[in-house]
Amino acid sequence: MRLITWIALVLAAAGCGESTGPLSDLSGLGSSLAVVNTVFASPLVRSLGISRFAGPLPAPIAGAPLIPDSLLGKTFTFSCASQRYAVSGDSGAPATGVLVVLYQRAPDGSIACPAAAIGQLDLFDVSAPGTMAVRGVATGPGGGTALVDYTISHNVTDAEWVASAAGFMSDGQQRLDFHVTGEPGSNVNTTIATLQIDDTAANLHAVLHHAAEMGVDTYGDDLDLSVQHVSGSAELKGSVGWFNTFRSWDEIVSLNGVPFAKVGGSVVPQGEGPTITPIGAPLFLTGDQRQVLLDFVGAPDSIRAGLAGVLGAGAHLVRIAL
Repeated sequence: MRLITWIALVLAAAGCGESTGPLSDLSGLGSSLAVVNTVFASPLVRSLGISRFAGPLPAPIAGAPLIPDSLLGKTFTFSCASQRYAVSGDSGAPATGVLVVLYQRAPDGSIACPAAAIGQLDLFDVSAPGTMAVRGVATGPGGGTALVDYTISHNVTDAEWVASAAGFMSDGQQRLDFHVTGEPGSNVNTTIATLQIDDTAANLHAVLHHAAEMGVDTYGDDLDLSVQHVSGSAELKGSVGWFNTFRSWDEIVSLNGVPFAKVGGSVVPQGEGPTITPIGAPLFLTGDQRQVLLDFVGAPDSIRAGLAGVLGAGAHLVRIAL
């Protein structure tokens, strides 16, 4: 079992000054990563993640519309009693699609009960001859300006799980455009995907190429994450692993091409992080430096999980390998 990830991030923040050393480099890196993290953590974008593992709509039947005619114009709401979505008598759904009410999520990721609506996701079957496609548009309660808008498409001549997605997400202030392509690997336990994120206003561009092979309660991940910004450059390279409830790291962080810190840990219990040890000067890391490095180490998982959550409801209708 093996998981391989290649990630290339090109990030630039307008208005930053010239590099003055490692602390400046890490500050620029932290600011760049924060743009992506802020949008993923916004309440409405985060609320979409509840559908990552269980979609509100039934799985489509081969040869039938992605959304059955009997469900068009219907609204799906969540019941705290049954802990599931179901068709309700609420109005407001589009005549050519369905409306899924979005709710505030609890710290553990579940829908917080009593359920408080914070937005809605309208889903549409936009398939065409030779193509299966679903469009998702998320807004605040009652509609208004779209904060998320995406389309997932699958060519019917391609193998199952081969699909692409394109769209944008926003926290109301910062907007991230994204494009995703995914396909199965050589066996049922592997996936291959390329994920791209852009923020024109922040001059941010991120590309992640991900090829994963999962085992039973295990994965391995060889990765190379590079970031360029106006303060300098950073690279995270090495491997991470997971076995049952334990994790391991063996990575090097380099700044401007010079090794800066080692990220390590073997058989680390779930919930605990890696050790980060400086290489050369400085001999000790400040709290801010250490936090930026931890965010950098977690960036690959954050990007994959964030986009999987955003696309969750639509991906249950047009499946895409992530």
